[in-house]
Amino acid sequence: MKRNFYLVFAAVAAAFVGCADESAVSGTSVEPNTLAELSSSSELDIPNSSEDVVQESSSSEVVNVSSSSEIPMLSSSSETPMSSSSSDAPVQSSSSSDPSWVFSSAYIPPINCKVGGYGGCVVSYYGDLWSGEETIDTVQTSAFAEDKSQFGINAGKWFLDGNPFDEGGKSTIQWAVPVGDEKDSTSLRPVIENCNGLCGTFELNKGSLTYNPFVEVGFYVAGFDSNGVMLSADVSNWTGICVMYSSSILGSLVLDLGDSLNQVLKYDVPSVTLSKSLSGTSKCFEWRKFKRAGWGAKVEGWEDENAGEMAAQHLAKVVFRFQDKDGTKGEFNIHAIGTALE
Repeated sequence: MKRNFYLVFAAVAAAFVGCADESAVSGTSVEPNTLAELSSSSELDIPNSSEDVVQESSSSEVVNVSSSSEIPMLSSSSETPMSSSSSDAPVQSSSSSDPSWVFSSAYIPPINCKVGGYGGCVVSYYGDLWSGEETIDTVQTSAFAEDKSQFGINAGKWFLDGNPFDEGGKSTIQWAVPVGDEKDSTSLRPVIENCNGLCGTFELNKGSLTYNPFVEVGFYVAGFDSNGVMLSADVSNWTGICVMYSSSILGSLVLDLGDSLNQVLKYDVPSVTLSKSLSGTSKCFEWRKFKRAGWGAKVEGWEDENAGEMAAQHLAKVVFRFQDKDGTKGEFNIHAIGTALE
């Protein structure tokens, strides 16, 4: 069975000593709160981090970018964002229902290790579509495609959603370092290099919205044609999607279908809930787990039991959405993306 989404931890004992003395968490400083755990038979939570390994703080230099504000989605938890994780490191074992990216019966969650000058303190995380430690800003969305002609310019590229249907929200994301490089002013590669993932802090501002504000980041699945028209692709052979991430609030993973289908469904597109986990977690979702919220248009073939699998055949973007009450501050880091193939 192919290992396609795995995590390997290797550490030198001297490095742990160096890591234990300093502790910093990037993002907004808030009072700690109780971790809200969500789980299902198809999902695996990574245990909390070892007390001997600490998170690396990000640069104080930030760039403010306004987020999108579109149709309302299910609101996330109103709990206060967490600022620290438990020092416990329980042993986690895989179950028979987990895909082959479940690797070991004892491991450390995906966190940045502050070496403190000793070296050798390493955390590795990998997805068969994208890994933050590879420091590229493109998800390999065409890797398993039989027909690669579906994929165009910027297929797989990470983006901050500049949604054209802005209805008055004023939420912002702050990156740890300025975005852009010498080839592409919108590239998120510098952020990925800094965080070993796509990390940021955010502040939700309702503005004139009539629903809870949110921020979104995601990646294009098929990219664009030569005329700048967004493309979609059939990625149903992934069988689902696996994500490795940390987040201080509940989020959602949204299957965006592009303008035409989004409008047909009145923007009620399939999504799943992402649990809150500051210490880091991995989740795998089969396509059938993605459901519509129910407030959009009823369209034949897009009933709840079919919606996720239908979306996988017409997928334009995969979007991480963080939505909560006005004034909420939080942080996230996306470490790896993989298929749900066993």
